[in-house]
Amino acid sequence: DGSWNGVNHLEKGWFAFDNPVKDEHGKLVEDARTDLRFVASTVLPPMDDGSAASTTATGDDKNDNNDDDNTEGRKVSIVLARPHTGRWHQIRQHLASGAIGHAILGDSSHGRSRTNRIWKKKRRMRKERTCLHLCRVRLPEGTEYSPGGIDVTCPLAPDMVKMLKAMPVEFLEEARPILAEEGIEI
Repeated sequence: DGSWNGVNHLEKGWFAFDNPVKDEHGKLVEDARTDLRFVASTVLPPMDDGSAASTTATGDDKNDNNDDDNTEGRKVSIVLARPHTGRWHQIRQHLASGAIGHAILGDSSHGRSRTNRIWKKKRRMRKERTCLHLCRVRLPEGTEYSPGGIDVTCPLAPDMVKMLKAMPVEFLEEARPILAEEGIEI
């Protein structure tokens, strides 16, 4: 589900997110704008690891997300991002912000470590994977550096395709037409 703090980002289409980000030295940079579009969102069913849920004496669930009410590691979205400024970790910081609340899966700097552990352990995400992919770069015609313009695409890595294909069919069907408009095939 693409909702956070009562805002359904799926319904918004493309929207501008203009929040300050921190640079590599921790200094706040005001000019940081990213256009975002939530393409598809869902809550995945809990993973069944074949064992009964077990709880420690402190109440910690050893099976992470087997509880139907616990959505930790189960809320997933496909998001398109178009940065207008090239700030350090801009997309990663914007998506992880309290206003958006959708940290990038596998992001060890700005993401959620518990969610990342769940995906690595139970959903077989590669330990070095950050689920952020530059799928297309377009530079306009008529600039000093790109007089004829540039339009370069890059297909998704095989492990990311495998992760996507493990998602519910409805989730992928919702995403396909919007991604196809951007030249992304899954």
